[in-house]
Amino acid sequence: MDIAELKCFLKVCETKNLTKAAKELYMTQQALSRTIRNLEKEMGAELFYRNSRGVTLTELGTYLHSKAGTLIEQFEQFTNDVQRKIECEHNRLKVGFSPGTLRILSGKEILQLGKEEMGIEIDIFEYNDKVCEANVLAGTLDMALTANPRNHTDFSYSPLMKHQIVAIVNKEHPISKKDSITFTELKNEKLILIDDTFRLPEVVMEHFEKEGIRPTIFSKLSHDLNLAYEFVTLNKGIFIFIGSLTEIESYSAITSIPINVPTAIWEIGFIVKRNTNMNMRMKQFKDLIEERFANY
Repeated sequence: MDIAELKCFLKVCETKNLTKAAKELYMTQQALSRTIRNLEKEMGAELFYRNSRGVTLTELGTYLHSKAGTLIEQFEQFTNDVQRKIECEHNRLKVGFSPGTLRILSGKEILQLGKEEMGIEIDIFEYNDKVCEANVLAGTLDMALTANPRNHTDFSYSPLMKHQIVAIVNKEHPISKKDSITFTELKNEKLILIDDTFRLPEVVMEHFEKEGIRPTIFSKLSHDLNLAYEFVTLNKGIFIFIGSLTEIESYSAITSIPINVPTAIWEIGFIVKRNTNMNMRMKQFKDLIEERFANY
């Protein structure tokens, strides 16, 4: 039994005549008769008494008639709900952002961009770099704006911006007097890094390895910058971070020194799962972000 058969059954109940019902259903009488016979076969009993004047309901037919209207109404409500959900999903974009990117781009501006320029809702999810990557691979995010994963097997990556890496040091440390430093000058220092759910530590450690240096790590922290600044204030180590994201104005005992190495950069951009065909919403969002923020 399916909804189409029930609709045919109800039309016959309404008209009490197979010929008239078939005409209103835009089908032949033979096709309608087969449908009713199939339904009766499924039910295991006749639904109509047939005579030369038309049809009347049997006891089973009367029972089915009392239920069929509600079943059809519930099914149509269900299909309407599903269709609305599909339409809603088509008008949404699920985008992951690593914490630093949202600080630069502004979540409010992203939402306004979706509403005013695209006419859709942007669902913003803030995750650490590697969590963004995992969610893109799992399909729970359409795309993400995060650090370069440097993984061409799983992702397609499109760069957006690059920012210099800096060393945040105590002002009493000799390095604080320099205009810039290299990784070699950090050889004998204790370092404070953000944890390995971000891509930045990989970039930093690769530069030390290139110089043949095994640095001493004092601590790896989650994205709690204030704790990192407190450690530097206490002269526990040197914090390596992203220059554009440092906010140390309220910490009078520390300062920021650029790491003058061309490849010592924090590069962020869009990632999508490799071989994904970007839909129109994804392409439009990417183009708008690139247009507005490529020079940040």
